[in-house]
Amino acid sequence: MKKYILLIMGFAFSLTMIAQGNSNAGKEGKGKSKNEKSSSKKEKKQKDKEIKAKNEEHDKKIWDGTSDKKSKGPKSSKNQPAKVREAFQRDYPNASNVTWSKYRGDWAATFGNVSGTSTAVYHANGERRDTRTPVTRNEIPGNVLDSIFKKRPGPWLQDAVKIQVPNILGSIYRIKNNLQGEPGYYYYNSNGQLIKYDY
Repeated sequence: MKKYILLIMGFAFSLTMIAQGNSNAGKEGKGKSKNEKSSSKKEKKQKDKEIKAKNEEHDKKIWDGTSDKKSKGPKSSKNQPAKVREAFQRDYPNASNVTWSKYRGDWAATFGNVSGTSTAVYHANGERRDTRTPVTRNEIPGNVLDSIFKKRPGPWLQDAVKIQVPNILGSIYRIKNNLQGEPGYYYYNSNGQLIKYDY
């Protein structure tokens, strides 16, 4: 009989220990999830900070040299006209990380795509004005580069932006270079011809 009592007490003690172990494991799991949540929030904050810095750099390149005395740059916006949102969705259905701003009376959507980050500019009626994408020197057509360096020997090519305008064949390249310490902005069509383009 003593054996049975000892066996039952041992079994009860084992069950109690197992139950406490599971309880502690649950607490540790909760602690880990809090740490994971905290770590996840920090990572998200860091990622948001990096995206914001990247967008600011992008905006600087895109809008550099376009401001007039009245405007200082794009202002963040959350309320775009429905026609503008619909036109953007139609034009760029696969756009990611879209942020909106308003600049000189137009609506601008900055978004991620296959070629990097671009900005599409729309009038309030939903008509697309143009789409701008910063490009590297290697992405500029050779005839554009030839034209730049033949007409202006010695300029330093600082930034380049490819501008795609609806209903115009080919792209426009806005080239920023410094001549005698002053920035200059020049527009070339895909054939390498110097053209005029407003903002």
